[in-house]
Amino acid sequence: MPVRLEHIRQPNDADWLDISKIHQETSDTGLTDNPEQLQQKLEKGSWILAGRFNDRIIGLMIATETEQGVQLEQAAVRQITQRRGVLHQLLHHAQSWASKEGKTLIIQTLPDHLQVSVANRGFVNKNNNWTYND
Repeated sequence: MPVRLEHIRQPNDADWLDISKIHQETSDTGLTDNPEQLQQKLEKGSWILAGRFNDRIIGLMIATETEQGVQLEQAAVRQITQRRGVLHQLLHHAQSWASKEGKTLIIQTLPDHLQVSVANRGFVNKNNNWTYND
């Protein structure tokens, strides 16, 4: 399932529908912000790193620029496309973008079961922050 990365600062109506579905399906452990909370983050400068397949958002992460780099949070994938490498591809594309732009990616909160996977992708644990390109 080939996924392409898209940076979204102003989601359109179809995007909001996809985002709402992702929130409904993953609100406990993935996209914890509801659309209203997410809109507030977008208005404050955050953006969505979206994974698209067939013009639909099937996975996403929230990105926020900080003094240390680009903080990633709330990674989530539609249930129907889980276990097909969507998050793996999304993270790969985000890393390629970060390398090209000279950005450091930061993940502050990472469940224990994902730490080995993120470490295998080149992230390093420094003071409980997982960083890439630091």
